Amino acid sequence: MMRLHGNDVALVGVFAALIIVMGFFKLTPLIGATSYQFSLGSVAIHVAVILLGPVMGGLATLIGSSAGQVATGQGFAFPMFIPATIGALVTGLLVHKRIREGAALLAATIAAWYLLPVGREAWMYPYLHFVALGDIVATSSRLPAWMEGSPHQKWSAIALCCTAGLLCDHLVGSIIAYPIFGLTASMYEAVLFIYPVERIMLGIASATIVIPVMRTVSRLPLSIIGR
Repeated sequence: MMRLHGNDVALVGVFAALIIVMGFFKLTPLIGATSYQFSLGSVAIHVAVILLGPVMGGLATLIGSSAGQVATGQGFAFPMFIPATIGALVTGLLVHKRIREGAALLAATIAAWYLLPVGREAWMYPYLHFVALGDIVATSSRLPAWMEGSPHQKWSAIALCCTAGLLCDHLVGSIIAYPIFGLTASMYEAVLFIYPVERIMLGIASATIVIPVMRTVSRLPLSIIGR
């Protein structure tokens, strides 16, 4: 079991605060019943989980996203911190070379969708999640090398990991929203070709921002990356 020391707690607090602050900078509205808007907080989550690792980054995401819901006035009618944290775990596990665990968590989320009546009715809904899972499985032996490879390889690997985490976040949110808002299959099908654009664009943006941050942090006299 991982123990958090004083420096660890401080890092978690700093990145949780970053997630809260970035949550005020909205990017685009999310189509759907939750009226959730993407913000730079989603990018900050990836920065946290990639720099700190799945455990500390996941904890920073849990604290930052739950506190951010209150700070931005969204309340807890829809617990967005749950999908955000699970999605962050997927990204963190994949980036930190725990690929089997990250893929298993994404696969379990897809399986959970089909346990719902609406999931069996809107059976095509997680098609991009299957594509992402297939990409991860197909490249699992090469992903670790790509993380340390050329700039293009590193960017491609991190973009895939970020997008996979965002898709897991999306599907967990869709599962939670079903009983809360009484959504129907037609409502999910209405965004069948909208949500992929949102998640892919945010995954690309996250990778584009995270890599320069990683490069900068690696030059500092701090032990952060890879913990």
